[in-house]
Amino acid sequence: MSETQSIENKQSLNEWKQVVKSVAAFATSTGGLVYIGIDPHGKRHGVEIGKGTLEDLANKIKINTEPPQFPSIKYEGKEKSAVITIKVEESPIKHVWAFGSPFKRVGRTNQRLSREEAHRLMEMSTGRSWDALPCSGFELDHISDVYVGDFILRTGLGKTVLEDLLKNLALLTNQNTLCNAAALLFAFNPQRFFPEAQVKCARFAGKTSIEFIDEQTLDGGLISQLERALAFIKRNTRQAIRISGKAERDVVPEYPEEAIREAIVNAICHRDYAATGTVQIRIYDDRLEVWNPGMLPPDLSIEDLKSEHPSRPKNPKIAHVFHRARLIENWGTGTLRIIRECEGTEVKPEFVAEMGVFKVRFVKKVEPEPVIDELELSPRQKKALEFVREHGQITNREYQELFGLKRRQALRDLKELVELGMLYQAGVRKTTRYIIRKKE
Repeated sequence: MSETQSIENKQSLNEWKQVVKSVAAFATSTGGLVYIGIDPHGKRHGVEIGKGTLEDLANKIKINTEPPQFPSIKYEGKEKSAVITIKVEESPIKHVWAFGSPFKRVGRTNQRLSREEAHRLMEMSTGRSWDALPCSGFELDHISDVYVGDFILRTGLGKTVLEDLLKNLALLTNQNTLCNAAALLFAFNPQRFFPEAQVKCARFAGKTSIEFIDEQTLDGGLISQLERALAFIKRNTRQAIRISGKAERDVVPEYPEEAIREAIVNAICHRDYAATGTVQIRIYDDRLEVWNPGMLPPDLSIEDLKSEHPSRPKNPKIAHVFHRARLIENWGTGTLRIIRECEGTEVKPEFVAEMGVFKVRFVKKVEPEPVIDELELSPRQKKALEFVREHGQITNREYQELFGLKRRQALRDLKELVELGMLYQAGVRKTTRYIIRKKE
């Protein structure tokens, strides 16, 4: 009897660990038979059956599988040279684990499931989204008072008991355990449970991802990641000044702030947290991109995003909390808001789905001219701009040495150049420098 998609042969009881893996693999797939006492080529060798042999084997399978499996086990032949048959039924709950790893049957082999595939199988078999699944090891004492307090402040809720808040937000499972969404939103260290639940931010020199000017990896709760991501963008893009009257000075961001916020909120709420990879924010000279691990639902196309379309939240529990925190206006309108906020600006939004990633790309239609003419600058500031054009950047210390100034005065001058749209600030603290955009 040769091995097939639904048949596995083991020559000896000493291979019981492989037997357990086969049981998990068959249960995740469509069921199958495991024979002990037959070699992989189908030749019968037989095994010795002693008192409690079958019970011991059944116990090993039960203890080392999750959810526990209880296959039918019997033997035929003489006790000195019997063949044990283990009949495995397809599990209604998928996937099935063995020794801490999920397995499935592929051809004549047992293969470990990728984390992404394991979570998708769980969603399909249980009818629950990934963020609704229980978070193993996450307890109430892992919750951050800071993150909970920030949420309560945003929602305008009064004093509330933590357990009641979690229950009202539907962040408890039917077994009264905390779900994945609760960990991502409120754990003081969500990355302990989900290491890749991060936002990676980078400002690149030029139009390619080769030379970093500034970069930061954001951990912590999801709402905290959003606010710090926005701060990174503000630090690494221009905030120009337009004179609209004798005394009126309007701050004009390089990219529409509400459109950027919406893109990041969508990426954090709708990303595939079962997939490897992180949310990424990439800033170039000519564009800003927000990358989101995961693809669109199969019934939703890129063109559908540009008109009214149904909401398909990948993580409905996370999206619900963001909605309660007033970070989402209405479900299913995020892409339309992005398009609307970019109307009348020099930025064009694009939506791209490729290589397992959904991207929102904000492309500048033209290279903007400086809003303030350099003739309005002081001689000192003009000389500083010449220095930056020659050297590519200037630091506060270099500005001090160039003009014999104190640090505070140098900082005032440089900040004014940033406000006027002549320079932008990159880096923080000791790595802070001021850079001018070069014309192509």
